[in-house]
Amino acid sequence: MIKLLFLTFFTLLFSCKKEQNRNSTAVDFFNIKLENAISKQDSIAYFENALVYQVEQNNKKEEFWIYVNEKEKQLLFIPHDDMIRAVISYPDGIYKLFGTNENGDKIVLKQIVPRILHKNMNEDMLEETNEIKIINQKNIQQKNIICEGFRATNRNMQSGETVYATTQIPISSFQLYGFSQLEGDAKLPINFQDLDMFRKEQVITHLERGNCKVELRNYGPNPYEFDLKK
Repeated sequence: MIKLLFLTFFTLLFSCKKEQNRNSTAVDFFNIKLENAISKQDSIAYFENALVYQVEQNNKKEEFWIYVNEKEKQLLFIPHDDMIRAVISYPDGIYKLFGTNENGDKIVLKQIVPRILHKNMNEDMLEETNEIKIINQKNIQQKNIICEGFRATNRNMQSGETVYATTQIPISSFQLYGFSQLEGDAKLPINFQDLDMFRKEQVITHLERGNCKVELRNYGPNPYEFDLKK
C-alpha cells in the first residue's frame, strides 16, 4: 500500500514537472517569435503610396517612381543603377544610399542636403497664371489632382516658363528636389534643383523646358517594403 502511494505521488510529480517544462518552452518560443517579429518590423521601411512621373526627353518617354511614407515623411527612389538598390530621403536632410561596392559588399552611404531645410525665400519670383490642369485618377480610384499654373522667371529658368504644382500631396517638395542634389548615379533623371522657389507643400506636377517634358501621372496607394538589413 505504501509502495503504491509512493508510485502515485512520484507519477504526479513527474507529470507536473513535464507540464511546467512544456509551458516554459512554449513561453520561450513565443518570446523568440515576438522578438524576431519586432526585429524584422524595425528593419523594414514601409511606403504606402507612390508618385509616378513621366519624363519625355529627345522623343523618348520613361517613368520614375517616388515611394512615399506620409507618416514618417520619408521618400524612396530606385535609380537605374546596378550598384544602388534604393535611396531613402529623411526629413532632416539625410539621404541614405543602399547598395554594393566594387567588391560586392553591402554598404550604406549617407549624403546630406541641407538645402531642403531652408525656408521659402524666392516666392516673389512666382506669378500665378490662374490656369488649371486636372490629373484624372479614376483609373486608380483616387481623387483628381488639381494643379495650379505659375510663371517663374529667374536666372536659371527660361523667361515666361510655366510650371504647374499641387498642394494635395502631403510631402515636402524640398525632399523631392533634394534627389537632384545628390552625387553620382543616385540622382533623378530630371533636374529639379532650381524649383525651391515653391513652398514645401507645392509639389511640381507639370514642367516643360527645352526638349524635356515632365508630367505627374498619378499619386495613390502602391505599397512597397524595403529591407534595411538585407
